[in-house]
Amino acid sequence: PQAVQISSVQLAEVRLDVACLGPADGPTVLLLHGFPEFWMGWLPVMELLAAQGYRAVAPDQRGYNTSEKPTAVADYALDVLVADVDALIDALGGPVVLVGHDWGGGVAWAVAADHPEQLDALVIANAPHMNTFKRELEENPEQEEAFSYVDLFVQPGSEAVLLANDFAVLRGMFEEVLTDDEEEAYVAAWGQERAIEGGLNWYRANFVDGLPAVDRDLVVDVPTTVLWGMDDTALLPGNLAGLDDYVSDLRVVEVPGATHWIAHEVPAQVAEEIVARVP
Repeated sequence: PQAVQISSVQLAEVRLDVACLGPADGPTVLLLHGFPEFWMGWLPVMELLAAQGYRAVAPDQRGYNTSEKPTAVADYALDVLVADVDALIDALGGPVVLVGHDWGGGVAWAVAADHPEQLDALVIANAPHMNTFKRELEENPEQEEAFSYVDLFVQPGSEAVLLANDFAVLRGMFEEVLTDDEEEAYVAAWGQERAIEGGLNWYRANFVDGLPAVDRDLVVDVPTTVLWGMDDTALLPGNLAGLDDYVSDLRVVEVPGATHWIAHEVPAQVAEEIVARVP
């Protein structure tokens, strides 16, 4: 297989390191990782897309791995993260098919709502729409309990908990879906200066009293596929209910047996659903 190319892209406010795989003239698929991952979380999917002629692009988002890490919590507010992706799509010569997992999906939902002209399609993997997520956190005690880790993440100094014992808490989150080589690469990414702080600042900037700080409806009018690993223990399937109130062209794919780490567990199915959405 061809080698992943890593390049730095200077946006208006931040420098992002970006991984690319596949032909430069192929249709662009932009893949956004979540916490506590980095671009490599998409590698199996990228390889499958590149083999079919797509240009698969996966940035380390601000605060992660070797990308720039602004120090202020406010530098990680959702509108700032959305502006990063909007500017990156411009740099890539969009429009793109935008794919997001976990926090990357949270940003992707907002990009689709705010900048529909930048997207040919949207593919979401185990990432709740902020409006349905807020409802579930308020009305579903099981979801509130499953997401209670946010209370730790927003605490000042919680970096120490995640750094302790060679990242034992973060390693444990992955439920053995990482190979030894992948885990080694993740540990190197987590060990970058202020990388854990950067990732936690996404939560600190966007959650208040355990609820999303989004105070508007994110209405999406681009073709959208939502994949959901039904065994996700942090983000429960109740987040799928009512999505069609916000999304005009929606396909929901429930994946039994897959967990939160769906891109690691069933990359071929994820790639297949992405390709199916390319216009």
